[in-house]
Amino acid sequence: MALVQGGVSLRDGVQNARYVRGYRKPGRQPERAIVFCPVKGADPDLEVNARSLLGQRYAPYRVVFLIDHIQDPAMRVLASIPGAVVAAAGRSPVRGQKVHSLLEGIRKFGDEADVWVFADADARFPPDWLEELVAPLGAPGVGAATGYRWYVPEPGSLPSLLRSAWNATVAGLLGSGRNNFAWGGSTAIRREVFNEAGIAGLWEHAVSDDYALTGGVRGAGLRVAWVPACLVPAYGSCTWRGLIEFTTRQIKITRVYAPAVWRVGFLTTTLFNVTFLWLTARALAGGWGFAIPWLLLYGLTVLRSWLRLGAAGRAVPDRSLRKHRWFYRLSAPLVALLYQTNFILSLASRRIVWKNVAYTMVSPEETRVEWGHVSAEQTPPRAGPSRDEAAR
Repeated sequence: MALVQGGVSLRDGVQNARYVRGYRKPGRQPERAIVFCPVKGADPDLEVNARSLLGQRYAPYRVVFLIDHIQDPAMRVLASIPGAVVAAAGRSPVRGQKVHSLLEGIRKFGDEADVWVFADADARFPPDWLEELVAPLGAPGVGAATGYRWYVPEPGSLPSLLRSAWNATVAGLLGSGRNNFAWGGSTAIRREVFNEAGIAGLWEHAVSDDYALTGGVRGAGLRVAWVPACLVPAYGSCTWRGLIEFTTRQIKITRVYAPAVWRVGFLTTTLFNVTFLWLTARALAGGWGFAIPWLLLYGLTVLRSWLRLGAAGRAVPDRSLRKHRWFYRLSAPLVALLYQTNFILSLASRRIVWKNVAYTMVSPEETRVEWGHVSAEQTPPRAGPSRDEAAR
């Protein structure tokens, strides 16, 4: 069963790689777009990332940075950037702060454009990102277009590498099929689709902008288009505690907003881990006949990671990516154990801490908010961006 599962995963990886290689940007006339970028806290790369949003080769467009209050440390950084428009959204007691900021941004500025784009402040956007992301919106049946994030581990500590490899497995699920989901850090949607799909209502008491928007688009009979060129890098490092907090938070959100996906993930992850560990133990105990299925199972994960890395290399040409190729290719068993830990921890509660705010996800329609909680997932401060980073 584990080998069959690995074969199916490899087949999906081949299809994903073919989609990435064969993708061509649809041709369409540019429409006025507005980019909404929620920001909370002055992360070390905030200025460089914000400038990358303002330096897009696209016209006409505007960027609005959304903070919860003017005393936020991000205000000082953003105010020093020429052309940066900053708006305070206020704090929400009933939904995720990111979702609240987006809704307030739409309420204040949405009428200025026909295309709405949502971006995360921890990503670095190449100059053609906006043009590429908006292009598929004119295709028949497309309700939204999305990119995704690739964590570039700097420095390459083990928890940072694991975070990157863990996150990369999700990028490998995107392709030409109807199962694509909209990642809130790089999503474009037409204003009329947003309104007709009732996404504002789905966001009213939500923590996850991603799942709610995806559900709204699918509910309207439309699909989410995956744009490989919009796989954007996010630079930085994390601690072990921050790694567990980040990864478990994603799985907890999945458990609440996509329980069927959570159940399938739990079963397939458990099947792989139990089988792989059992084969490892039997082979080490002298049962060399077990080494052949062990090699087959491990080899399938290596091939899958190889394909995923090749697809990422087309959109994230970075020296760190090349430097750590060996880890991405060989670390699947470690990543699977991390996923297993996340699934087990997600059973304990529906409470997460995100950007120093605690959320209890009672259901997709109800969220309890507690301000003033300290999050472990804060990138350690480091020196400003190097010349090479700024050039990227």
